[in-house]
Amino acid sequence: MQLSVRPSTAALRVRGPAAPAPTPLTVRRRRCATVPSSSSDAAAAAGAFTPSSSPPEKKADTPSPAHASAPAPAHAGPSNGQYAGGPAPPPVAGGPANDNFSGDMLKPSVVNTPLVRAAAVVGAVAVVAGSTVLLPGTIGAFLHVTSYAVLLGTQLWNTFFVGLTMFKNLPRQTFGRVQSKLFPMYFSLTAGANLLALATAALAGAGANPAGTRALAALGVSLAGLLFNWLYLEPLCTKLMFDRYDLENLPEKTEDDKAKVASLYKEFGKWHGISSLVNLVSFCVAVSHGWFLASLLTI
Repeated sequence: MQLSVRPSTAALRVRGPAAPAPTPLTVRRRRCATVPSSSSDAAAAAGAFTPSSSPPEKKADTPSPAHASAPAPAHAGPSNGQYAGGPAPPPVAGGPANDNFSGDMLKPSVVNTPLVRAAAVVGAVAVVAGSTVLLPGTIGAFLHVTSYAVLLGTQLWNTFFVGLTMFKNLPRQTFGRVQSKLFPMYFSLTAGANLLALATAALAGAGANPAGTRALAALGVSLAGLLFNWLYLEPLCTKLMFDRYDLENLPEKTEDDKAKVASLYKEFGKWHGISSLVNLVSFCVAVSHGWFLASLLTI
């Protein structure tokens, strides 16, 4: 009798205690060092980087060959005013002016030097004198007319144009500081011109007639006033003005300081008024002397 075994597709079941359900495995992710490969080498050569890695640091001091060979634009510059690698480039034509620039505003040309100007004046006189008889009387008359022109023109320009224009367009203290530099030159120039006009008129014999005597007396009064202004009134007014400025510019002023400012203001006004009156007398003398000269001319 033969036994035949039929294959069964059913799974064999083992009776016994139930096996516990399998616990799900938790896989912990670890950061592993990247194993270099051909693909990673290619990416590194191309400058690529993975999101988990930081981009390579860029060296600011070592420009690339392309940037090193390219010329820098003339207007380029750091916003903080510092220029790496050397001094600041010169300003571009048409750009904003540099208010902090120090130095000569303009180098004077040859024709603006005192020597050339003096030579030009002497040459012009020599050319004109060559066509006339050069006598001592002619030289004296020329010096008298020239000195009178300087006296009248300087007084007219400074009194009625320069002073008023600066007074209306400059801050008060700036105006005073500029005038403190101009007034010594103004009074010395006018006093010198007045002295030369008086001397040449006296040497020419102007005192031989009453009109000439009055002209000499008037020029003498004008000269005394100009010297008084130059040597006494102007230094006194300038000192009072700067003493007042020193108190006005204090960060904090006491009641005593305010009282001193008011006192200096009053004192300055008094002496400045006297100086202006003396200057006006000299100007009137200069105008009247022009009338005297006109009476001697025949046109």
